[in-house]
Amino acid sequence: MKILLISYDYYKYDGRLRELIKTSKVLGEVTYITRASDGEKPQEASHILYQDRGYSRFILFVCSKIREIGAQDLIFIDNRKGIVPGYLAKKLSNARYVVQDCRELYHIRSAAGTAGKIGCLIEKIFTRRSDVVIAANVYRARLMVKMFGLKKEPLNYENIRRLEYTSAEKHRSVGEECREFFADKKFRIVSTAGCDMSRTTGKMLEAMKGLGDGYELLLIGENDEEDEQIVQETIRSFGLTNVKILPRMDQDHLKYFIENSQIGMVTYHQRDLNNKYCASGKIFEFLFEGKPVVTSTNPPLKEFCEKYNIGYASDDYEVAIRVIADDYDRWQNSVRKFVSRVQVEKNNGRLAKEILARLEGH
Repeated sequence: MKILLISYDYYKYDGRLRELIKTSKVLGEVTYITRASDGEKPQEASHILYQDRGYSRFILFVCSKIREIGAQDLIFIDNRKGIVPGYLAKKLSNARYVVQDCRELYHIRSAAGTAGKIGCLIEKIFTRRSDVVIAANVYRARLMVKMFGLKKEPLNYENIRRLEYTSAEKHRSVGEECREFFADKKFRIVSTAGCDMSRTTGKMLEAMKGLGDGYELLLIGENDEEDEQIVQETIRSFGLTNVKILPRMDQDHLKYFIENSQIGMVTYHQRDLNNKYCASGKIFEFLFEGKPVVTSTNPPLKEFCEKYNIGYASDDYEVAIRVIADDYDRWQNSVRKFVSRVQVEKNNGRLAKEILARLEGH
């Protein structure tokens, strides 16, 4: 089966995208189009990079490439911005099937701005036409049946993923580059939400004020200028010396930083469906490095922590961090036991089988 996977996200930074590509390769011969980050090169001959000139040009780019590539059997749409180019590619390539991954879940009433509302409308119109729909957890899958008028509940594909060094040489060079950063021994907490204030970063800063200089918070991620300014001002007003703001990292650097820290923070607000019923692969990125997590009390996160005892869900982050720090070895052992039973490849293989079963039913 010839497959074209279309994504407006970055291969370099997007763990779910990387795993979906691996899953697609179980199904057949895959060509994949992704958005290029600065200096990025294709992973292989079948990887086509779009040098970012905006979304409308991305649609034209996909249409141009499908004419070069020729007939396809299946179009694999990654997320909402893949829908329009994906369905155009289906028509141009005479593809028989469409598989659509819905990693986000926004209701049109809570969508931000006109573009967001249009995106929700497009998603509602086209998702019901896709042959296979995939959701990021069981909470979302159940909600989507009613939201999109689906005949079948979407397949559930959890964000089970691990960070990997791209090569032994890269592992060595990142270690040499970053080793000095960890020279002083502190109990480090990593958040990969950067300075995003909607991700309860303000509460994290309040926690660091109470925890003191024996602890250090690393805010890693791409930042909105206004949010970063608020964080900087809060750091100054609290007199904090135990918070560092760091840029978004590729998986080599992110893996090294998590390896050398102690706790992962996974937090979301609960003001819309996408965040309330979050499906965070960040949890697994921390767990596969042997790090327990502190999470907000969103239903999927709270249930996960309580069911598997791999972290502590609370809206009081200072208390939660102290709970783990005070019995750290026990929490680490619990994480190790959990990840010993989890296989990324098995999760991908299960999804591939379920996709094939759904397609055979058409």
